[in-house]
Amino acid sequence: MKFRTLSSMTAILASMGVSYAVSAQSSEQVVSVYERQRPDYSVKGGRSGSFLFKPTLDVAGSFDTNIFAQESNETDDFIARIKPGFDLSSDWNNNSLSFFGNADFGRYFDNTRENYEDIWLGASGRIDISRGTSLSANIGYTDLHEDRGSPDALGQQANQTTYSTFTAGVGFLRDEALVSFAANAKYEDSNYDDVGLVGGGTLNNDDRDRQRYSGDVRIGYEIDEFYEAFLRVSANRVEYDNSQEDGGPQRNSDGYEIVAGAAFDLTGTSQGEVFAGYINQEYDSDSLSDIGDFTFGASLLWNPTGLTSVRGAISRTVTETIVADLDPTGAPAQASGILGTVFDLQLEHELQRNVLLKGTATYIKQDFQNTVRDDDLFNASLGASYLINRNFSFDATYTFNYRDTTTLRQDFKRHIFMLGLKAKW
Repeated sequence: MKFRTLSSMTAILASMGVSYAVSAQSSEQVVSVYERQRPDYSVKGGRSGSFLFKPTLDVAGSFDTNIFAQESNETDDFIARIKPGFDLSSDWNNNSLSFFGNADFGRYFDNTRENYEDIWLGASGRIDISRGTSLSANIGYTDLHEDRGSPDALGQQANQTTYSTFTAGVGFLRDEALVSFAANAKYEDSNYDDVGLVGGGTLNNDDRDRQRYSGDVRIGYEIDEFYEAFLRVSANRVEYDNSQEDGGPQRNSDGYEIVAGAAFDLTGTSQGEVFAGYINQEYDSDSLSDIGDFTFGASLLWNPTGLTSVRGAISRTVTETIVADLDPTGAPAQASGILGTVFDLQLEHELQRNVLLKGTATYIKQDFQNTVRDDDLFNASLGASYLINRNFSFDATYTFNYRDTTTLRQDFKRHIFMLGLKAKW
């Protein structure tokens, strides 16, 4: 079985994107309803030498019943969104090079201080050394806003927190025989902007600025053409610029994860993997408790019929936070990190050749280590895409968010309705 990774679906909300592609599945790869090639509804793009340029423009309107993610005194608003983007990719037989850019400009009708401008820029490339052996590299930059429902977002903020992230990564893959080998390394630099507070003053977010260095190695053994056993080892180092600037603890840490599992690829029908192991994150500060626990995960893409796809995923991760709460004795304490477990399910269905339906449900359990805080998050969405012709499609989505937390007055629920028109060339 050729080495492939089925991405885990850990996002809180699944975005309504359409890949325009064919009803017939590839004979070599499992593809979902939304990923299939549909020549009648796809664009060829503009050619410049051996590169294809494909621009897009999304215009959407949404209504959010609780824009500040509050337990009471909910505030609703309409948001107009404009989302331009482009993809410039090589059309070579060997090797590849691509560039992309996307933006999301949101404008609130009444609460204009919530307006935002998000951007994503990046490039990636691959060098094919020989059959089954390649080198890859990628680089990216994002400038985003933090959702009001984030645990690190304070209720007294006058604006949403904005932050930028620079990433760079390299990888090596060799999969030419019974044994496959893959190695990856990644650098990530995140910088958070200060934000004003209601009533005056400024929230200093410099204590959140950090760099993260990570790498992983995966070794697989092909049991037969459909099944593979694998071992994956990963490690990371997180370094804060100055997490003690406002009297907080030293948040630098080292972590690792070791898992063993099995992957399967039943051509045209299903593809996925399951694994289990141990995850650990050790903090430089004695005031922050280390995180060490059993970890597990799984991912699945299954096509029970030619018109329906099922995606499922389970994942467990340790993420950064600066949340403060109480320890088991009732004394104030800083959370060392969040041990989060995500269960995700997604259904896709082709009602007609140009009418696609999607439903998602996600449950997230967040344990704020070193404190008594526990959050339960539930997110669900229903969406439909109508492919009008090669150049235009219409999307409609309903999303529900709910948080149940042990922290007082931090529960919330909200409903989001969205209608959008997408153009592509």
